[in-house]
Amino acid sequence: MRFVDPDFVFAIKTTSYNDKRFTRCFWCIGPPKKTYKLLRPVVVIDKTFLKGRYRETLLTAITIDLSNHIFHLHFR
Repeated sequence: MRFVDPDFVFAIKTTSYNDKRFTRCFWCIGPPKKTYKLLRPVVVIDKTFLKGRYRETLLTAITIDLSNHIFHLHFR
């Protein structure tokens, strides 16, 4: 991926050197990485479970930009 986008960032966090259990992962391509520098340092993450006909999980992550508008980071 770095050959295509030199600003690509990737990191994996594990529990310990010996155990190597996965805890979290982060990746970011170049264009959003440049946009994130213009956002406030607060990210709000919310998760809810849908009931009824569509039984899924709704996950959103938002932040506030410098103009005090909501900026969606993730919606699933």
